[in-house]
Amino acid sequence: MASTPQPAARPNRDSRWHAGSRALLLCVLCAGCADDVPSGSYGIDRVRVEGAERIGERAVKACLASKPRPSFGFVLLGREPSTCGVPPYEDSGTQVDMWRWGWTEWPLYDETVFERDRERVERFYRARGYYDARVESVDQERDDDERTIGLTLHVDEGAATHVRSMRVTGLSQLPDATRRSIEAAVDIRRGDRFDEHAYDEARFALERALGNASYAKARVTGKVALDPKSHTADILLHVSPGKPCRFGIVTVEGNEDLPALPVRSATSLRQGQPFSLDALDDARQAVYALGAFASVEMATDVDNRRDVVNVVVRVVPGRRLRFGIGAGIESGGPQSRSLLAGSSFAQWDVHLLARVEHRNFLGGMRRIRVEERPRLIFDDAFPSTSDPNLGNWLSVNFDQPAFIEARTTLTSSARWDLGPDPYGGQFYRSDLVIGLGPERHFFGGKLLASSTVNTNLFNEIESIEAGPYPDYQVFFFEHTVQLELRDDPRRPRNGGYAAATVQHAGYFLPGKWDYVRLTPEVRGYVGLPLHTVLAARAKMGLLFMSGSRIDVAPDDDANGGFVGRLARLGPLRQRLRGGGANSVRGYEPNTLGDAVLVGGRLDSGGLRNWESSVELRTSLTESFGAVLFADVGDVTRSTRFRFDHLQTTLGIGLRYHTLVGPLRLDMGFTPPGLQVIGDDTRVRDGLRQSTLFGANGSLQLTVGEAF
Repeated sequence: MASTPQPAARPNRDSRWHAGSRALLLCVLCAGCADDVPSGSYGIDRVRVEGAERIGERAVKACLASKPRPSFGFVLLGREPSTCGVPPYEDSGTQVDMWRWGWTEWPLYDETVFERDRERVERFYRARGYYDARVESVDQERDDDERTIGLTLHVDEGAATHVRSMRVTGLSQLPDATRRSIEAAVDIRRGDRFDEHAYDEARFALERALGNASYAKARVTGKVALDPKSHTADILLHVSPGKPCRFGIVTVEGNEDLPALPVRSATSLRQGQPFSLDALDDARQAVYALGAFASVEMATDVDNRRDVVNVVVRVVPGRRLRFGIGAGIESGGPQSRSLLAGSSFAQWDVHLLARVEHRNFLGGMRRIRVEERPRLIFDDAFPSTSDPNLGNWLSVNFDQPAFIEARTTLTSSARWDLGPDPYGGQFYRSDLVIGLGPERHFFGGKLLASSTVNTNLFNEIESIEAGPYPDYQVFFFEHTVQLELRDDPRRPRNGGYAAATVQHAGYFLPGKWDYVRLTPEVRGYVGLPLHTVLAARAKMGLLFMSGSRIDVAPDDDANGGFVGRLARLGPLRQRLRGGGANSVRGYEPNTLGDAVLVGGRLDSGGLRNWESSVELRTSLTESFGAVLFADVGDVTRSTRFRFDHLQTTLGIGLRYHTLVGPLRLDMGFTPPGLQVIGDDTRVRDGLRQSTLFGANGSLQLTVGEAF
């Protein structure tokens, strides 16, 4: 009789597998331990600098050649100095070292190198103005069993040297206004601690200011007189401005078979124009913006006999044809429905992705980008696979540089979305938007202006029991101005941003509506101590409807039926809305203020909206951050703003900074007593507030800051 396999066999195999996996993990973690230190050598376990008070220890250690074995860690509420001799020099935050990776090698102790490190420390301090600084002693703690060594340098910083006087000579022959602007470029004041880096930066700043004033041949020399007894420094910078220069011939190198004319035109450097370093930087950005080059360098050649500066634009072409394929899962987004269990409805999709880009399409550096995304859409919360439907998203963009003039680009785009409506609930439609118009940057890219003519074709494919929307077409102009004054648009710490968009349809254009839509916005950022930023935003929207050619049936009340609201509030895409990851975050997308949910269809949007947000952003480490935020705002179908309908959200968020922007997780709660002051006039038929951990609120996960 055949024997039956015993149940004990599988647990034995599992036990052996787990034992083997633990052994493998132990080998990986232990790789590079003491056995990797060669016999007769010592691995550097740690390096310390005792006595570093006015100059931070981490800033000093950044200049040492003797480094400890790398470990995984971070600086809490601060940043790690990355370059020796570059400010800031004061330590901030707390260094947290957690563990060492097993595969990292031990740096070996070298007595000769360490002796030079002692000299490097003293040289570093002298460069910071501490000329009496000395390394008084060194401790070495050896572990002969593990063959490791710990190094400690004991430093006496001594007294700091301060600036007693700061003079700039050689400017007397220049015009008064030019002289004052050049002198203002020096950022060294009497009483400052003398620092060689600041001294070099002052020389460079003078040369740049002179270059912007057309003095391309200017030279700046200097000397520093030190008084060791009084610990003071007298700085003298002497300027030899030379004669004013003008731009000469502009040539292009490295463009291979790409045409040179669009490059020269994009620089906007005219022969005989006064020389300026800012103009060179602006020209480099404009050439790079053509999109055909991996790098752009502006080289200058000064003709001393004629006081002319010839410019050579050296370019390195990038890949002209780029393509890629992929797959992904999409859930949520700035204009899509939430997947949270407490929300009114949910959807998600699985999609393929194909993208093709050509950066010299048909010559002339024309750029075309095509993205195709077929989708399988599920009308339920993730990961449910019920009710699958097919959809598609197609985008085509074409840019023609040097349209009308050198720096104006003619942009054209077409976006076709076949799938669930992102504004109106669970129904399918075809939504096509086509746009064409010029755009141009001004003032070195700080100001962007664009003007396009657009058409929006809407066709409902599959309606629901609440009834269909009629098909419609909208022709509209859109004019946008953006002013970028932030120090870093991806991770701003200081500065501001302002934008305004005006959209108008109908009147002399064909279409179903006559309207004007205005949406201004301002943002501000202020850097605070401890790597904290205070950020604020205010925006509003006004939609002036003056006419509609939508046929409304007698039984479809103009204020209550879907078609009636479509006639009165305008096309779905152009309505004003709020809520979601980039709006009032305690509300799901498109559900702020007035919104109606009937038969599975969300009819949202209004004629007026306003929003304001404040964030306190703190960097916990170089990559991680935390945020406290407060959002308020409203959307109404009335023609009057409701500033007493605050609909306040209070929340916290986490950030993980990546190359494409921060991965953002925000938890926003809507306290019941802070939603409406006085009578609640919101229209919210059939709509319930989403919940988070049993309280009214919402969870938002996306990429990029809220503003």
